Amino acid sequence: MKSELEDFIHNNRDAFDNRMPDPAMLERIQQQMQAGGKKKEKAILIPMKVVRWAAACLILLAGGATFWILQREPIKETTITAKTEKHILDTPQAASIPDQQVAVIKNEKIQGQGFQLVDQELSMRKQVLFAKLTNMESPSQRLTAATEAYELKNNSNDIVDALVKTMNNDPSTNVRLAALDALAKFYRESYVKKQLITSLKKQNDPMVQIGLIELLTKMKESSILTELDKIVKDGSTMEAVKDHAYASILTLRS
Repeated sequence: MKSELEDFIHNNRDAFDNRMPDPAMLERIQQQMQAGGKKKEKAILIPMKVVRWAAACLILLAGGATFWILQREPIKETTITAKTEKHILDTPQAASIPDQQVAVIKNEKIQGQGFQLVDQELSMRKQVLFAKLTNMESPSQRLTAATEAYELKNNSNDIVDALVKTMNNDPSTNVRLAALDALAKFYRESYVKKQLITSLKKQNDPMVQIGLIELLTKMKESSILTELDKIVKDGSTMEAVKDHAYASILTLRS
């Protein structure tokens, strides 16, 4: 195949050599060559050394920017924290308070909110308790209310007054004794102690009288000695009450 192609070219060489390319084609080739030459003349050659220096500068700038951002992060976090604490504390000075102090204040505020909820619950329980204590149609409810008062951790004066009133005036002895039992839980409080002493002077229920005498004697309240003498000398007093009063006099005077 190759020898035939060579023989054909050799036998027709004159025909190949006499054919000229299209002038338009030659013109286009020349224009492209000239355009290529002009582009080469306009090309800017950057030395490799300059490229290296530029790359080094870019690396330094990138490192510096990263370091600056990292250094700015704590400030940003502090600003956000300050704004948050300002919102929580509702004070314009929140941003200047140290983080530890802010945390303590925030914790106290959260606890304060918890205390408010506890106070609301306690207030509701008090209302229910007072309603039961004054329900004269249901001794069982009054007895339950006195027992619930014993379980309360709050010994505010309004609760004490309600229990004292129940202890002195309730028609049921069992309810009176339950109120006395609830008051005994707070006997160390001066206000409760005063109410117990006052009640002994006006108490007319023998069982409650005995309970008061025993409680005040246990408290070593010597101020009731005069009242105990009156009880012993009173002819209308039950013998059981007199016996407890006399025994308490001996205990307090010993």
